[in-house]
Amino acid sequence: MNLEIIVVYENLDGYIMEMEKDKGNCEALWDKYAIQPYWEKISQYAPFDMSDRKPKPIKNIDKLKEQIKLLKELKLDMLRKKLLEVMDALPNYDDDPITVAIYPIDDDNVIVKEQQNGVLGVNMFGNMLLNVNPLAENYLHWIPYVFAHEYHHTVWGNYWMVVHGGRTGSFIESLLIDGQADAFAKSLNPALEMPAWISQISKEQEKELWNTHYCKLLYETDYDYVKYMFGDDEAGIPWCAGYFFGYQIIDSFRKLHPEINFKSMLEMSSEEIFAMSGFPKGTLRLA
Repeated sequence: MNLEIIVVYENLDGYIMEMEKDKGNCEALWDKYAIQPYWEKISQYAPFDMSDRKPKPIKNIDKLKEQIKLLKELKLDMLRKKLLEVMDALPNYDDDPITVAIYPIDDDNVIVKEQQNGVLGVNMFGNMLLNVNPLAENYLHWIPYVFAHEYHHTVWGNYWMVVHGGRTGSFIESLLIDGQADAFAKSLNPALEMPAWISQISKEQEKELWNTHYCKLLYETDYDYVKYMFGDDEAGIPWCAGYFFGYQIIDSFRKLHPEINFKSMLEMSSEEIFAMSGFPKGTLRLA
């Protein structure tokens, strides 16, 4: 399968030059230099408008210059080799080329810098965006992980929305889409520490959240995706709690069924995986 990497960060000289003259025109300049030249290609497979996923403009030009200097040190041949190894580990269901656009991300985005290791992935129905902050510690090692997570989404989506003919839209499906993606990415990067978004909840919190919220929503199709996947402080739901539970369920499944590989698991329904996971369907009790 063909993989193209677009290094957007190498083509922002015009943006920087014009921003140094007129910072008040940030949105338009970012669109001119960072979005318009690439967006049609990046979003070519998307069945609907995905403008909400466009990378955000960076206003701090001094920080942006630092980021670009570091990003230009990336050994793209080695990175491409690692990304192709991910694709080899989970073949897709077609031979469509994949485009990966690498963007810098605002250093003021503390969540990405400190809790996501400086790398934010966005899936574009086959292509993807990697928003990277090279000022974050150890960021380089997380690029293949995040790529693997998003690539798993690509393969999953191809099977369930193209080959198989549709998804259920249930909450358990949403949990396990990301649970499988993280388990796949972790399996290819065993030396990395556990990502914060799947290891941030204590056993006591897990019990409380599962019993109060999550076990009651599993087969619902009308639910607040953002609240239960990404968290809601007012409702007492921690950051990325949905990712945590998705990974826990998949981890439980894999321990019980080590003979089932990621490709075979991907072709199982989320309801079937959950039923075979050994994870409690109802009230969760601490061991």
